[in-house]
Amino acid sequence: MFKLIKYELRGNFLTILGIFIAIIIGNLLLIPKRADWATEAITGFSVILSIVAITIIFISSLNLMSKYLHNDSGYLLFTLPQSGTKIILSRIITALIQINLVIIVASLGIYLATGVSFSFSFLDYITIKGIRVGIALYLCLNIYLLTFIYFCMIMGKVALRNKRVGKIGSFILFILLTLGMLWLESKLRGIFPQSLSVNYSTFFKDIVLRSENVTFIPINISNLIFEFLTFAAFFKGSTYMIDNKLDL
Repeated sequence: MFKLIKYELRGNFLTILGIFIAIIIGNLLLIPKRADWATEAITGFSVILSIVAITIIFISSLNLMSKYLHNDSGYLLFTLPQSGTKIILSRIITALIQINLVIIVASLGIYLATGVSFSFSFLDYITIKGIRVGIALYLCLNIYLLTFIYFCMIMGKVALRNKRVGKIGSFILFILLTLGMLWLESKLRGIFPQSLSVNYSTFFKDIVLRSENVTFIPINISNLIFEFLTFAAFFKGSTYMIDNKLDL
């Protein structure tokens, strides 16, 4: 699996390098504007540049999977003695590495453009457990989204063999499934309103609690179970189709 990750990072190296260069050049061009523009304006432009860069690398990660599914390069990947599980895991890990590298460079680019040192004072308001949970949630949300999108892409390829129709079908499937899951979650909340009450102080320190009226964070149990089951279904469905249904 690690060879797959290395291969995919190498295959997308020029795209990543190009994004890095664009971020650096874009922020360097903002430096001379410090004398004329407010810090907020420079920060705003730098943040917009960062969002565009992150969006591009995210789309690039998806486009690489699309090439595997619809172009000749897929023969090399899907004919390797690798299971569908390893292929999907390698795609998710590679995408996460790429996205987070761009986020790091984009953050440095904001510092470069504004000349304002990063402030980590917000950590004074968050507990160690809160930081860990925040990182875990960030990773879980990204993994869930990538798995969901890859499932739609693979399903489009399997159900609709035609390259162009398959891509459009994947997009339509993504929209329909998203709307369907949102509707189901709202219905589940109405039928099963039971929630877990997580103490606010688990994540935030007393200095925040004194200025907030919220004591507990409600987490709907039915929605939590639903999201876990849908993730398992998307992941297992993707690996099953790669192993048994994918016709290149």
